[in-house]
Order: sequence, then structure tokens, then C-alpha cells
Amino acid sequence: MPHATVRKVMDRLCQGGTGPPIGSSPDWSGPPPEPKLHGDRPDEGGCVTVRHTRLRPERRRTPTGERDFRRLWAGDAVSQLGSQITLFALPYTAVSVLHAPGGQLGLLQALYTLPFLLVPLPVGLWLDHRPLRGVLIAVHLCCALLVLSVPLASAAGTLGLAQLHLVAALGGAATVTAEIAMFALLPRLVAADRLAWANSRLNAGLAVAVTAGPGLAVWLTTLLGAPNALLADCLTYLFCAGALGRITHRQPSRPVRRAGGRLRPELTAGLRVVLGYAPLRRIAVHAALFNACAQAVNVALVVHLVRDQHLGGLYGVVLVCGGLGGTAGALLAPPLIRRLGHGRAALAAATVAAPAFWLVPAADGTRATVLAVSSAGLCAGSAGAGALGVVSTTVRHLASPPALHARVSAAFRLVSFALVPVGALAGGLLVDGLGARATLWAAPAAMMTALLPLLTRPVRALHHVERQDRRAQHGLPGPGVTASRPPG
Repeated sequence: MPHATVRKVMDRLCQGGTGPPIGSSPDWSGPPPEPKLHGDRPDEGGCVTVRHTRLRPERRRTPTGERDFRRLWAGDAVSQLGSQITLFALPYTAVSVLHAPGGQLGLLQALYTLPFLLVPLPVGLWLDHRPLRGVLIAVHLCCALLVLSVPLASAAGTLGLAQLHLVAALGGAATVTAEIAMFALLPRLVAADRLAWANSRLNAGLAVAVTAGPGLAVWLTTLLGAPNALLADCLTYLFCAGALGRITHRQPSRPVRRAGGRLRPELTAGLRVVLGYAPLRRIAVHAALFNACAQAVNVALVVHLVRDQHLGGLYGVVLVCGGLGGTAGALLAPPLIRRLGHGRAALAAATVAAPAFWLVPAADGTRATVLAVSSAGLCAGSAGAGALGVVSTTVRHLASPPALHARVSAAFRLVSFALVPVGALAGGLLVDGLGARATLWAAPAAMMTALLPLLTRPVRALHHVERQDRRAQHGLPGPGVTASRPPG
């Protein structure tokens, strides 16, 4: 074959051709041109070199609202950890530095918890007409200044019980305001189908703070002294304010609209939603009874394990197991809701929580046995309580009109915490009269009777709550409830 012919055939092969078909005309011009690949580059020899380009998968962009929620979550988790330090260090300062008697410690605790009953309704109305992000930043900055005043006054030698009482009262009011504002802001940042996930993360952060906070507080108090340990809480408040400042969501202020010149209908609008919607009313009644019984358990638990069972410092291990159970319950709540629906998920969580606490008085034998069984009981009970908290918060968010989120959260908090002082007082009286073990048998029995509101049809049939439209009227309860079970 002549050299020129061989060269033509090689050129065709290099260019992707296959040569003329058998029996074709001598004038055959070759196959039709093919589209050129991206990245083709002719070489010096006439051949084509193909450069393969790897396509990078597109990243799933996180919605802006979820990015804002993660900032809210990070700030709240760190702030909750700092709050646990203050809850330990403030009364410890009163005892170790100011040598306060028992009556003054009781007054300190009463001043901190009193705003939980007095503040919610007026604060809920005020928050529904204010930009929540700005309120949260201002509250956390004020809290930072409050706790900072204690170590500064201690260093100057001017610290007194009156200042600790003022810090406790204002701190309690700020805590209530911040929690109501945060749970009112949450539905504005997260889609309806992600509310259970968001509430789960917030409750898990709280459970972790309750678990790790006391140990951290003891270590800081030992290292720095009780007044100076509050500096750590000051830093957590500043961190939270910085995280909240990065939230991009903006909300304008709205003037308070008074119906016929009266403020009372606006003030009680959230309470009408909670009491007027049957499933939410029953969940709130159960929460009030459960929280009262839980306070009695808390009072008797420390006496039973430390004084009667002689666990000493191992009592902290039991509390850590309880915190881990609360974290697990909060994280398991969203799949439980998807599987059972809101109503049956609440019933299942409460059914696990109440009888689990019976394991604590039932534990007997060696210290190791008491420690293991009591830890298991508190872990399971806290897991049920953690899951129940997520379910109730999610139902509250979905059932309330957006214009009433703060007032509904405030009203639900007021109802659910109304019996807490009664439970704590009853627990103390039962421990003195019957003993700690008998109290730990009686309180979970009362919890079992608190299941009755959740056994009613409005709760058992509550499979899915439709999120309220933004045009909903003020104070109108009764969200639509679908009868079909959610998939999963």
C-alpha cells in the first residue's frame, strides 16, 4: 500500500473514523462529523486528545431559616450551660460568702421562681408586638451585666444578700422572657415539617446543659470561688447575644390592638387558645400534674439516695444518667411523632416516664445495685419526660396562630408550671411525715393518675396538627386536625 494511502487511513482512525465501508464509492467522503466533546484539543499529530472533566455534585444549600435556627440553637445551648452554673453558684455564694441562713436561701429560690407565675401573660402580649431577635439580644446582654455585678461587688467588698435577691428576681424574669421569645421565634425560622426536629434539638441542648452544668459549676467554684464562677455565665450570655446577632431574620414591631379599648382580651388571647383547643388543654393539664409530681420526686430523691442509701457523691452519677436519658428522649421524639402521630406519641412518652420512677424506691441491696437500678429508673423516666416535652412544644407551635405564638407559649408555660410550688411543698411534707422512700412510691402513682387527660379521645385521635394560616384571627382556637395517620 502506498505511503500516502496509509497516512490517510491513520488520519481517519485518529479522528474517530472507521474507513470507507466495503463496496462504497471511491469518492466516499467519510462518516458525518460527530459533536465535539467538552475539552477536546487537537494534537500535533492530528489525533484528538480527550480531557475527562469530573463533574462536582452540587451542594444542597441549607435554607436561610435553618441556618438562623442553628445560630439560635448554638447560643441557647451555651447559655443554658451557663445558667446551670449560676443556679449552683448563686446560693453557694449566699451560704459560703455571706453565711445566709436557711430562710434567706428559701427567699432566694422563691424570688427566682416567682416571675414564672407573674410574668408570662403580660410578657407574652408584649413579645407578640416586638421584634423577637432584638428582645433576645437585649435580654442576654442584661443577664450578662446582672451576673457580672456579683463578682465585681465581691471584689469591692460590697456584696450583700439584697443584691443576690435582686439578681435572682431579675434573672428569673429575664429567663421567662427569653424562653417565651425563643419559642415564639422558632416557628418563624423553621418550616412546619421541621418543628419537631428543631424542638428536639433545643430540648436536647437543655438536657446536656442540665447534665454537664452542675459538674462544671462545682469545678469552677472550687477553682475560682463561688462569686467568680459567675464570670463563666457572663461569657455564655455574651456568646449567645453574638450568635443571635448573626440571625438574618427581621421582624417589624406591631402596635398593640385593644379590642374596644380594653387590654384584657389581648392579654388572655393565648390562654383562650390553650384552654379552647381540647388536645392542647389536656396536654397542658397533664404537664401541670406531671411537673408537680416531678418536683416531689426531686425533693425525695436527694434525701433517699444520699441520706438513706448512703450513696454520697455517687448521687451525681444518678443525675448524669437522668440527663442522658432526657437527651435521648428529646432526640427520639421526632421519629416517634412520625410513627405514632402527636397524640399517641405524647401518651407513649408519658406512659414510659411515670412508672420508670418506681425503680428508684424499689432498688435495694448493695450500693452498686442501688446505684445501677436508680440510674436506670431516672434515665428511663427522664427519657419519657424529654420526649413528651418535644411533643407538647410542637403541638403548641402548630396549633397557635402566628400572631399569638408568644402569648400561647406564655399561657402554656403558666398552666404547666402553676402547680410546681405545690408539688415541691407537698414533697417536703411527705418526706418529713412518711419518709423519702414512701414519697418516691407515692409521687409516681400520682403521675399515673395524671395520664387520664392523655387517654381521652381528643388526644388519642390527634395524629397530625395543621399549621395555622398567618391570616388567622386573634384568639381563635381549633386548628384543623386530619384523621389520617402520618406516613412512617
